[in-house]
Amino acid sequence: MRELNEVVKEFRQIKQEYAFNRDVFSLDDPKVARLKEIIETKLSQVDRTIILLYADCQSYRELGRKMNLSHMTVRKEVIRIRKIILDEYNADIH
Repeated sequence: MRELNEVVKEFRQIKQEYAFNRDVFSLDDPKVARLKEIIETKLSQVDRTIILLYADCQSYRELGRKMNLSHMTVRKEVIRIRKIILDEYNADIH
């Protein structure tokens, strides 16, 4: 069983790569493909929208302004969605 920290590091690495390369989701990489699959199949439309907008702007405050929500509400939602993604990603590794 992989440590949760390893999965978190991998997720952060992909997020960081996305920050520098907005076309990361078009790469032919198994990690990226798995994340895309999780986002498309395990998240609701609202959750998909939130996490993709967050990945685009990388700021709770900026996303809160875009969605007309407080940054704390956005933060809680992003953390909840990130946990779903990480749990699903980690479950597939076993």
